[in-house]
Amino acid sequence: MRWTKDDLTMYLAQRQKQVAVKDDPDQGPEKVLQVKCQKYCKTNGWPCFHDYSKKSNTPGWPDMMIFMDNGRVELIELKAAGGKLRTEQQALHRQLMFLGHKVHVVKSYKRFIQIMKGGDEYVCA
Repeated sequence: MRWTKDDLTMYLAQRQKQVAVKDDPDQGPEKVLQVKCQKYCKTNGWPCFHDYSKKSNTPGWPDMMIFMDNGRVELIELKAAGGKLRTEQQALHRQLMFLGHKVHVVKSYKRFIQIMKGGDEYVCA
């Protein structure tokens, strides 16, 4: 059988080990979580890109791209308590994982801080 790039991406994403982390979602809208996360990045001197023009850009990109010390880059997808990944997000996250990048789906400020401090054992796409 000959696999396409998409077949391989899907296979590798499904094999990606995911370790559940107890994470109680923050209550309230995603925007509140986003503002707190951006403030944390600014306080630490880390440039953070957030796409504000969703209508004109390619759908699926993570909400935050954070550029940290020593070339470390974190890709963060923020979600409100009941939020779920859209199809476009799932597809792009699989592709990014195929290329070796981690995408974190974050529903709480506590989890965000854990990732920023290097506790990145949970990868979700």
